[in-house]
Amino acid sequence: MVKIYMQSSIADRLEAIFRQSFEIERFSEDLSIENVKGWDSMAHVGLILAMQKEFKVSISPADAIDLTSVKNIIRYLMNRGVSKT
Repeated sequence: MVKIYMQSSIADRLEAIFRQSFEIERFSEDLSIENVKGWDSMAHVGLILAMQKEFKVSISPADAIDLTSVKNIIRYLMNRGVSKT
């Protein structure tokens, strides 16, 4: 079953970032810092920087702390007004 968050170009663009940053077998909203090999504090900083560049948003350190899953990241980007298309 495809989750609603995964039906957007936000997810497609985020998948490209994740595939470039981590060795993942499949991309889903269930990916998190707890189950992605190599997603440590340094990789998290790189992930945040890549998302800021791709989505043209500024992510505060306070917000970055909570962006530890694909589901939370997509929800955050949608709440920030990032377009689905």
